[in-house]
Amino acid sequence: MPENNIFNLPIYGKPIALDDQGVYFTKNKKTGAINNVFHLVYEGDMYEEGEWYLYQLKNTSKNGEMGWVILADNGDYPLKSLATEEIRRHFDKPEYVEPKGAWQLVRNSRYGFGKFTPIHAEDEIKYAMILFSGTEMLVPLLIQKAEDEVLQSLAEID
Repeated sequence: MPENNIFNLPIYGKPIALDDQGVYFTKNKKTGAINNVFHLVYEGDMYEEGEWYLYQLKNTSKNGEMGWVILADNGDYPLKSLATEEIRRHFDKPEYVEPKGAWQLVRNSRYGFGKFTPIHAEDEIKYAMILFSGTEMLVPLLIQKAEDEVLQSLAEID
């Protein structure tokens, strides 16, 4: 008979945290060129609860200059956490069976940011930018967090 019936079960879905803040991008698989650039930002301080915002780097109308545009629809700017049941409803589909792990999502009415924590600790955490059409999630766009060398190449675009 075991002496202890308490088991320490690992928590698979790591929450979206301040460490996830930063610049993300997608690459063209054929050319290796950067296609889309996103910026996940947390605005708040340690004395009050803040809010998450998602921006995309886009061309402005000024001589081909680039600028950050907030991803929102009808003034619905901050990204809100989704309940576990809603996350399960979005990802409980055959196309998301593998790899095994857990998603965490924040979204506004149209755009979202997702974090996938694989069940195997040695596998890499993945991130996604997600579009929503009403209550339905469209196919997530996998994005990569930019390291220093990618940020440097983006700065040279000017």
